[in-house]
Amino acid sequence: MKPQEIVEKLKQVPLFEDLADERGELELYRLAKLVQVQAYNRGEWLFQQGELSDRLYFILEGRVRLTHIDQEGRTHQVGDLTAGDSMGETGLLVGEFHDVTAVAMRETRVLFLRHEDFEDVASERSYLRRHLSVRPEIEQRQELPDFDWLRDDEWVIFAVRRHWSRLLRQTLPPFLLLLLLLPVFYALATASGVILTIGAVVMAIPILALFLLITWEYLNWRDDFFVLTTQRVAHIERVWPFSENFEETFLNNIEDIYEVRSGLPASLLNYGDLVLQTAGDMVQVDMSRVPQPSHLREVIFRQIERSRALSVLQTQSSIRRSLVQRMEVGELPPPETPDLAPEPTPRPNIIKVIFSSLWDYLFPPAWSVSEDGKSILWRRFWFPGFMRYLRIFLPLTILTVGGTLYFMSGFRGSEMLWIFFLWLFVEALLFGGLLWFVEDWRNDYFQLTPSRIVLVEQRPLLLQSSRKDALLDNIQNISFEIPGILPRLLDYGHVMLETAGPMGRFELKWLRHPQKVQSKISEHQMEYSQQQQEADVQRRQEELLSWFTTYDRIRSDEFSSGSSETSVATQN
Repeated sequence: MKPQEIVEKLKQVPLFEDLADERGELELYRLAKLVQVQAYNRGEWLFQQGELSDRLYFILEGRVRLTHIDQEGRTHQVGDLTAGDSMGETGLLVGEFHDVTAVAMRETRVLFLRHEDFEDVASERSYLRRHLSVRPEIEQRQELPDFDWLRDDEWVIFAVRRHWSRLLRQTLPPFLLLLLLLPVFYALATASGVILTIGAVVMAIPILALFLLITWEYLNWRDDFFVLTTQRVAHIERVWPFSENFEETFLNNIEDIYEVRSGLPASLLNYGDLVLQTAGDMVQVDMSRVPQPSHLREVIFRQIERSRALSVLQTQSSIRRSLVQRMEVGELPPPETPDLAPEPTPRPNIIKVIFSSLWDYLFPPAWSVSEDGKSILWRRFWFPGFMRYLRIFLPLTILTVGGTLYFMSGFRGSEMLWIFFLWLFVEALLFGGLLWFVEDWRNDYFQLTPSRIVLVEQRPLLLQSSRKDALLDNIQNISFEIPGILPRLLDYGHVMLETAGPMGRFELKWLRHPQKVQSKISEHQMEYSQQQQEADVQRRQEELLSWFTTYDRIRSDEFSSGSSETSVATQN
C-alpha cells in the first residue's frame, strides 16, 4: 500500500484521531513507514488468547471473530470485527497477553504496527506522544512505576500507596507542633540580646528535628506499594533507610478477599483494608488503608479469573499439540548423548587446599549451586554470627595475646607454674566455646531443590538435629526482611515462607542477598508449577489416548460384526 493510503487508514484508529491536522499527518507518515500488511485465509488465527499482545491491528477487509475461554474452560463469543475496526491498543502501548482469540471468518487483510517499532518513534517524537487519544485505563497503566523484580512475561496491573490519610495521621502532630514553635523561633531570632539569640539557636534544634521527622514519614509513605501484576500480588514496605520488607503471593493461591472499612472517615474518604486469604487461617496478605478498596478488590478478582483462564487454555493447547504429535509421528526416541572423555584433574596444591578448607570453615560460602545447577544451598551469613560470638572471641584474643606476652617475659619462680596451667585451661574453655558457636552457626543451612525447600538446623556434637521440608506448590506467601541499617549496607536479612501445611511458617534467617533468595524461590516455584501442569497434561493425554483406542476398537468390532451379518444375509 502507498504511504498516503496507510495514513488515511491510521486516521480512522481512535488512538490517532487527534493527529488529523497538518502536523499530525507528518507524524503519521513516519509511522506509516513501519506499518505492515498481512493477509489471512479463512479459519486462520491472527492471535490466540494467552499469546503476547505486542501490536495494533487495523482491518482492511474481511471479518474477524473474537472468542474467549473462561476459567471453567467454556468458550464465549465476544464479537466480530469488520473493515475499519481496530484492536490491540493495550498491546501497542503497554504490552501484555491477549484475553481473546481472533480468527479470520473469511479472506481478511489487516495493517499492523509493532510495539517495539512504535516505541522507537514515539520516544523521539514528543508531539506524537502528547497527541495520542489514549483510553484512561491504559494511560493509568503507562504511569505505573517499574519494578526490578518483574519477570519478562509479567506486567503491572496496578500499584497503589496507602491512602493519604495514613500520611496525614503520622505527620499531623509534628506539623502542628512545628507551627507552634515557628512563631516563638521567629520572635527570638528577631529580638536583640545574647540570651535571646542563644534561645533561638536552641529552639532551632527541635524545629529541625520536627522537619526531618515529617520528611522521613513522607519518604516512608511514598516508598510503600501494594502491587498487582499478571501473576501475583506483592507488598513492598520500606522504613527508610533502616529496613525493607517484601511479601508476595501468586494469584492462583488466593481463595478469598475480605474488605473492611472501619469508621466514618474510611467511608467518607473511600479507603479501607483488603485481606487476601490464601490457604489456612495463618496465611494472608494485608492491604491496609488502600484507596478505593472495592475497585481494587474487583480488579484483583478479574485478574485471578484471567490467570486461571490462561492456565486452562495452556492445558488445552498443550494436550492438543501432544495428541497431534503422537497421532502423526508417534513416540519420539530420546536424544542420544555423546560419550565425553573425562578431563584430567590437576594435582591439588596442599597448602592452598588447607587454607581454603580453613577459610570455608570459618567463613562458609553464603550461596552455592550444585554441579547440575538444579539445587541451591544457602548458609547463614558469617558476619551476624561473628557479632554473636564476639563476646567469646574478644576475651579469648585478649587472654591469648596478654598471656603470651606475660609468659614470654619469663617465669619468676616455680609457684607461677600453676598460673600457666590455669591460663591454658581457661584458653581451652574459651576456644572450645568459640568452636561451639562457630559450628552451631555454620551447621544450619537451607536447600532449594527443583521441587522442595529444605530447612536443616543442627547442634554441634550431634546433640540435636531437625529438618523441615515443604513442596514448592504448598508455598502460599514469600517475603523477605532487611532488619536495619547494617544489614542493608551488607545486604543480608531474613526470608519467610508461609505454607498451607501444618508446619505453617519457614524462616530462613541471616541470609546474604535476601531479595535474590526470595526471587530465586519464586522462580523455582513457578517452574515447579509449570512442571506439575505439564505432568497433569501428560496424564490427561494418556487418558484421552486410552479412550480413543477403546473407541476405535469398539468401532472396528462393530464394523466387523456388521460385515459378517451382511455376508450371512447375502448367502441366505
